[in-house]
Amino acid sequence: MSGWFFFALLAWGFWGLWGFFSKIAAGHLPNWAIFLVQLGVYMVMGVFIIFFIRTPVTWSATGVLAAMGVGLSGGCGLFFFLKALATGPATVVVPLTSLYPVITVILGVLFLQENLTLRHLAGIILAVGAVWFLSE
Repeated sequence: MSGWFFFALLAWGFWGLWGFFSKIAAGHLPNWAIFLVQLGVYMVMGVFIIFFIRTPVTWSATGVLAAMGVGLSGGCGLFFFLKALATGPATVVVPLTSLYPVITVILGVLFLQENLTLRHLAGIILAVGAVWFLSE
């Protein structure tokens, strides 16, 4: 198994737990409070990363600006995800918001000159169809 595939499976599992715990938290706390608690946990994880993962970084303006875009878009997405989850069913909200890679694929094709094959397009169509079936 490739290293990236193992890490992708870990991300998949943790994000599955993330959606599950988010729904439970949304039943007990307002979305902004969940957001702040998550931020606190991220900060603790950040301290761990600083002290235990010592990989040199070559800083660049483009990399830093893109990382800031990651933080802004991820934070906004999380905030509105929690807002939707507070009133909507997890069985619809989580699969619907899990279609975010479709936006990534489109932007990658438009701005990063990445390829969109017929197979990729079929995958997108099937993913959208799966969310439609889950939401009915």
